[in-house]
Amino acid sequence: MADNPLLPQARLRELYALIQRIRTLDRKSRTAREALLAATLIHLSAGDLISGRAEDATLRSLAPKSAAGDDAHDVPQNLRIPLCSGAARGMQTAGTDRLAVAFTVAGTPENGWADALRWAHRDQLPFLLVVVDDGTQANRKRSAGSERPLLWPELTKLAHGLHLPHFPVDGEDAVAVYRVMQETSARARSGGGPSVIWAMLSPERLAPGQQPLKRLEGYMAARGIRLQ
Repeated sequence: MADNPLLPQARLRELYALIQRIRTLDRKSRTAREALLAATLIHLSAGDLISGRAEDATLRSLAPKSAAGDDAHDVPQNLRIPLCSGAARGMQTAGTDRLAVAFTVAGTPENGWADALRWAHRDQLPFLLVVVDDGTQANRKRSAGSERPLLWPELTKLAHGLHLPHFPVDGEDAVAVYRVMQETSARARSGGGPSVIWAMLSPERLAPGQQPLKRLEGYMAARGIRLQ
């Protein structure tokens, strides 16, 4: 079978190896998110900014390093999304092709997320928001005086009003996430503005045959691609 220029065999093998590494680091995670992390991180490089939750040791260990060797995602937790938008503004002003990416979990209180997305969209900033949704936060109650929780209905209402690109994707399908990330990161780097990637994950542990690694193995086997 001819090689796919958008997802070459060498790139598939790299994606497979990264999933294996993440699985080793992420053993305590309740959901199988290795496909999501691998297919996102594979598109990032030194100089990009990655912001994750403070307790996310896996993301911290795999985040691309700057030339000075510093962590690229270590920003204050209570204003992560607005600060990532601000970093994207700096990247844009500097004329680089760098990218700011914020990872969060659906339903997590994130100060200023809506305003940050409005600003990023208005000024076409190189910013991506990756939201992990395992379905467990859908009924989260909003406390008095708090900002709207970052849930799919709130996000789609904002996105439709702004015409902000937002992509629901099976977060356990490495190839699907890869393609969405490939499109959105290239668009952001070239001045096309921000996007939201909404990754759906199962709230329960998956059966061995349904694991992201097995799904990717099946995809590669169907195309006659050897793992080694």
